[in-house]
Amino acid sequence: MKRLMTAGLIVATAAVAYAAASDLIDVDALFRKPVQRLPALRSQEMPFRYPVRLWREGVEGEVLLRIHISVDGTVDSVELSRSSGHAALDSIAMAGAERLRYHPATVGTQPVAVWAALPVRFQRTSMTSSPEER
Repeated sequence: MKRLMTAGLIVATAAVAYAAASDLIDVDALFRKPVQRLPALRSQEMPFRYPVRLWREGVEGEVLLRIHISVDGTVDSVELSRSSGHAALDSIAMAGAERLRYHPATVGTQPVAVWAALPVRFQRTSMTSSPEER
C-alpha cells in the first residue's frame, strides 16, 4: 500500500510540475515538428525564350535542372541534370533559371536554402504563330 501511495504521489507531482511548466513555456511545442514549406515562385512570368529558329525547325526538348534557392529566394546555383540534346535549349534554360525569384522554403518561420529539380520544356503546341509573332 505504501508503494502504491508513493507511486501516486510521484505521478501527481509530475502532473503538477507539467501544468506549472506549461504556463511558463509551450511544452507541447517542444514535441511538435516544425512546419516545412517548399519554395514558391514569386511570378508566373517565365524567363525562358524558345529560339525562333529551333521552333520553326520543330526542335523540342526538355531540360532538367538542379537549382539552389537561397534564403532570400534567389537562384544562386544552376546545374544541368539532364540535357535536352540541344545545347541552345540547355543554355537558355540555365540562363533563365538564374533569373527566377522564389518565396524561400521555410522550416517553422525560418527561411532555409534548398536544392530543387526544375524541368524546363520547350514544346511546340498547336498554336500557329511562332514565338516572334506573339
